[in-house]
Amino acid sequence: MELVKTKKIKSVCISNKMIKDFIKQYVGEYRQFLEDSYPNQKNSFLIYKSYPFHIIAYVDSSKTLIEYQPNTDKFVVRIKTVDKLPEIDRKKKYIGAFRNDYLLRVHKEAKRIAREDILSIVAEIEAHERSRKELADYYERQYAEYIDEHITSTLKGYISYVETAYDVKKETTSKQKDRIYGIVTIIDNARACLMEALLNASCLTLYTVFEEILQDVESSLFLTLHGRYRPANAILRRLLETMMTALFFDAELQKCKHGSKTYDHIRGNRDVWVDRSRSLRFTGEYGILGILIDPDTDYIATEVLKATTKRFPRSFRAYVEKLYGDLSKFVHYGGLRSMDELSLEFAEFDEKQFENWFARFNQVYEICNLLAAIKFPKILEAYEKLERKLEPFERVSLLVPKQVEVLRSLTK
Repeated sequence: MELVKTKKIKSVCISNKMIKDFIKQYVGEYRQFLEDSYPNQKNSFLIYKSYPFHIIAYVDSSKTLIEYQPNTDKFVVRIKTVDKLPEIDRKKKYIGAFRNDYLLRVHKEAKRIAREDILSIVAEIEAHERSRKELADYYERQYAEYIDEHITSTLKGYISYVETAYDVKKETTSKQKDRIYGIVTIIDNARACLMEALLNASCLTLYTVFEEILQDVESSLFLTLHGRYRPANAILRRLLETMMTALFFDAELQKCKHGSKTYDHIRGNRDVWVDRSRSLRFTGEYGILGILIDPDTDYIATEVLKATTKRFPRSFRAYVEKLYGDLSKFVHYGGLRSMDELSLEFAEFDEKQFENWFARFNQVYEICNLLAAIKFPKILEAYEKLERKLEPFERVSLLVPKQVEVLRSLTK
């Protein structure tokens, strides 16, 4: 629709009937076109939604202003001739304002104008929606970039924080090279010799889980190299539990006649533990340690360790339980620590903590090897035979010579 221009317009004679016919045809086509072409959007158009309404067409000598009062009882068109058009009131509703000369030219084209007006409004709506979508997409991209930058910045800061562990690794390997080499050699020899010795001695449970045990050793060593001593010690407890539990099942199966009900019962429990890692009671009189370290085993192991260890506890079982308790402190929450024990660094080399970890690792290694040799003497024999094929600097004994000597004298 053309709005009234501000310049002076000469008088044009147009009849009230022409104006009324134009309005009726315009409103009728407006509504019909919306119903046919935009049925889902029609109620967004006020001229459609507020129908029926009363229309007042103010007509002066050169212009026409069409006002409507929405939601009336019926559709009515009235023509009101005035000397001057009333001022536009924002509280009122209008279809539009026209020059009379324009109406005179197009009064028979009301339907076309109605359709064009609707198409123009639809185009504006679509353009607005596109603009909103483009703006939304823009802000979404901006926000995504902001998030990505935040993530990148956060990770960069955290990586810088954890990179202190690489410096600790360099310092640890520099100051503890021989001890680290000794543990790596233990791992290599275990894969090369001990696994075969377990198979020869029919320790099938221990053989089955042994690779996981070695991976625990590697994980604990990795954490220690990088200054993460607490989780490194926690893994040692898991290593001890896994080794002892597997050895327990092999020792119990060894006592039973193959194919007996007791044998099948123990094997079934063993299979559940291996397949599903079912939790078993480890300490206490009827726990894994209490059964595995029976009085005879306790006596032999105690005598063997007394031969090489100063100030050894009253019994081997008490020695193992104390170590297990010490390692458990690294697994469970141990209460608030003093400020001296805390550090703002991700990792720091601490010679005392390394020494303590190394001592605990050696204890676990010695305990496991001694129990395995007591329960299954063939393991020690097979391992020694296989180890003799290695170069002297590659060998790592399961037990020191004095321990082997005492053990064999007690188990003749």
